[in-house]
Amino acid sequence: MSASAAHACLPLRGDCAAVGSASRTSRRRSRLPQRAPSPAVRCARAAEETESAPRVATLRSGGGEADSLVICRVLNGMWQTSGAWGRIDRDAAVDAMLRHADAGLTTFDMADHYGPAEDLYGIFINKVRRERPPELLEEIKG
Repeated sequence: MSASAAHACLPLRGDCAAVGSASRTSRRRSRLPQRAPSPAVRCARAAEETESAPRVATLRSGGGEADSLVICRVLNGMWQTSGAWGRIDRDAAVDAMLRHADAGLTTFDMADHYGPAEDLYGIFINKVRRERPPELLEEIKG
């Protein structure tokens, strides 16, 4: 995996809001209620603090390095395309998948009982082949 692609995936973290500010306050100010930073600020701080955190995971199924799969640590679960909640807009689903891949979320989880998930993935991957750089195609796992 290329170094730039490894940094494209987001780190797997809990709630970004759990990362607090370690600011020092005077004794007088410490008695006053403190306003917490906005979630965007907290998430930005968490991202800065985790620059060295691995953004990918390597899965092995017993065959050692030869049988390993490097994936983004944040997966897009395709179960929501099963149709159990209503009709799926195929074009909108594929466009959403493209946005995820463009943002670095390049791993898609699916199973045969997810309805049209595999068909949508096929449409998506063919669109990636036609419209995106070959490097992105190499990073996508499904």
